[in-house]
Amino acid sequence: MDPLSLDWGGATAEFQNDEQKSAVHIFLHDLTTPERVERALRFAQARLTWCAKKMPGFSQEVWYDEREQKVAPESKQKIKAGIGTQAAGLMFMSEGEA
Repeated sequence: MDPLSLDWGGATAEFQNDEQKSAVHIFLHDLTTPERVERALRFAQARLTWCAKKMPGFSQEVWYDEREQKVAPESKQKIKAGIGTQAAGLMFMSEGEA
């Protein structure tokens, strides 16, 4: 069964600006192991897909608040590659840039 075929309700972006048609998702996920990075990436991809379905025409950004963790550079690269063009912006708060 395709989980996106179910009705999960409305979109749940942390910040949404209807006038500018933009949304920001902030994730505080454990990114300290490859398995947890993979899980966090799947979650982000699914949320972006769901919000694109529920908020057509919106640009979306993803912010990871990983400041309290030691995240391997390769983990951040995996997330950046996995999100790709699905989001208009991707920021790790420890790096401070979108």
